[in-house]
Amino acid sequence: MVKRKQKSTRLATHGFGLKNLDAELHRAEGAIRKKDWAAACGVLEPLSQQYPQERKVWEYLADTSYETGNPGLYQKACEGLFSVAATGENAYMLGGAYLKNMHPLLALQTFRQALELAPDHKLVPQTKEAIEKLEPMLASVLAEMGLSEADGLEIVLLHERGQAYLEQGDASAARAAEVEVLARHPEFASARNNLSLVSWIEGDVEGAIATAQAVLERDADNIHALSNLIRFWVISGNAEAARPYGERLKASHAQAWDSWTKKVEGLSYLADDAGIVEVSRQVQAAGVEASPASELFYHLSAVALARTGEEKLAISQWKLALETNPGYQLAQENLENIRKSVGQRHGAWPMSWEQWLLPKSSMELNRIVETHLRSTQSEKLVVGVKDFFNCHADVMAALPRILERGGPRGQQFIVATAEQLKTPELMALIKDFALSQNGSDEMRNRAATLAAQAKLLPRENLTLWVQGEWREVGLMTYEFHGESIVNHSKLVERLLEQALSLMRQGGVEQGVKAEGLLSKALELEPDAPDLMNNLAMAFRLQGRENDCNVLIQDIVSRHPDYIFASALLARQHLHDGDLAAAEALLKPFLSRDRFHYLEFSAFSDAYIELLLAKKKKHGARACLNLWEQVNPDDPNLDYWRQRLRLGLKSPKLLR
Repeated sequence: MVKRKQKSTRLATHGFGLKNLDAELHRAEGAIRKKDWAAACGVLEPLSQQYPQERKVWEYLADTSYETGNPGLYQKACEGLFSVAATGENAYMLGGAYLKNMHPLLALQTFRQALELAPDHKLVPQTKEAIEKLEPMLASVLAEMGLSEADGLEIVLLHERGQAYLEQGDASAARAAEVEVLARHPEFASARNNLSLVSWIEGDVEGAIATAQAVLERDADNIHALSNLIRFWVISGNAEAARPYGERLKASHAQAWDSWTKKVEGLSYLADDAGIVEVSRQVQAAGVEASPASELFYHLSAVALARTGEEKLAISQWKLALETNPGYQLAQENLENIRKSVGQRHGAWPMSWEQWLLPKSSMELNRIVETHLRSTQSEKLVVGVKDFFNCHADVMAALPRILERGGPRGQQFIVATAEQLKTPELMALIKDFALSQNGSDEMRNRAATLAAQAKLLPRENLTLWVQGEWREVGLMTYEFHGESIVNHSKLVERLLEQALSLMRQGGVEQGVKAEGLLSKALELEPDAPDLMNNLAMAFRLQGRENDCNVLIQDIVSRHPDYIFASALLARQHLHDGDLAAAEALLKPFLSRDRFHYLEFSAFSDAYIELLLAKKKKHGARACLNLWEQVNPDDPNLDYWRQRLRLGLKSPKLLR
């Protein structure tokens, strides 16, 4: 718990636009007391940029970023803290952060400093053990470069510093560091690999590919270059060019930092699940000790295992990833997903959907969405996204991969975009997605409905993947409106409103009065089905069930397209156990193209009952989902939500 200190009178006057330090620290402390770590980080991270010499800012940021499970921000905070307070305690923290984030040589150097600054610290035994494991790694890297520690340590540390800049998104600093490394040691392949990633982030796709290929010209089995090239080719839209590198990657036995993770990363971009599973088995057979990067290795292995039907093994791998990094969001989300019922799963995904896009395309799309979401005019967002797709063929090419392996957010974005834009290209993708095994049942049904509305799929006798198996289903694709169903004269309208007001009160007396009013209305408009239907309900209020049923049957006979009466009669058949008669009444309405939202509510109320009686629970859920969208305020929805959730079997008669 953070204790609030006496308020200082000092004000922030260091420059235009700076936030008041004390006020912002007070905000951060409030969030920390509430254990709202994300909110605290949101205050502290920009504050650290404005006040880089303030120790308390870095201390708080280190604590809160650790709690949120953000290893990159935690490392940054530890670096800032050590820069303003080079104590032994802070050195141990920073060394641990470097080790966690795959910077072993920076960790080694920092751990050595920690032992000098605090030789009696409680972490000395663990630190010495870590140093013993890291020193051979340093010796191996230096031997590969043909350098000694005296003349090579500064170079390899500068290289790892460049890698850290790269991970933090500071491409210019990363490039400067690696260029300096190559100036001192031109043959250092790892620096060139990082420069290829810098070019990639900067949007220079050709430069990234050329740099990675130059590494392979010198070292044909370089695992990092092979993996990077696969990523570059796949994301830039040429998966075929990437495939030969995948075979070379699997065959490579070159020594590299965390080579196993880099292998499965490259194969993940190729969607080579079988190849990833084989690499995972090789790791287990070799008894390879987990590296600091193992959380990514475990996660990517789990995705491949899940997609090849090895669900138990996948769960165990995700658990290992979370043991390594409890804040690893991708692993946590995938683990939660695979534990859902089979119809609710979205399919395992190796990375966030934005990572399937070119970096600059991803940034531009995020900017468009964020800009227009702040606007109250939603049509501007639709126009902005449409213009974006028109200008980015690379994004259109990536959409199939996102629908397959981009997770629920990627699938949701594409389906929602297709619902708004309805371009032929998007609709073709939506059709393929509907017919696939990717995404949840609800998401595929939504896509199938959209494709059927575009006449790309049939409404009836359509085979979809439902509850983990192929099933023949029917789709409900309609246009809805709120226009008047029946037009009456002003006098009849007034009589009807009075009758409805009485009937809403309930009771025999009100039913009698309503009957009189409706009878007068029918004298003026004797063939109006809504007047007849409401008269039947007035009979029911009086307990005259036989008169009610006779009248409803008469309405259905004279007006077979009048949904309200047909739905009532169908429910009576269901009550009597005559499913065939109920289906004969309701099935013709499935062929309609257009419904009033109240018509659809009445129809759905009876049709869901029929589907459940026929033990078609999935169809009932699909109908309920559509009903919720069409008329979300209908009071009958709560009953069906509860019944479908709890699996109630007792029939609903009158409500």
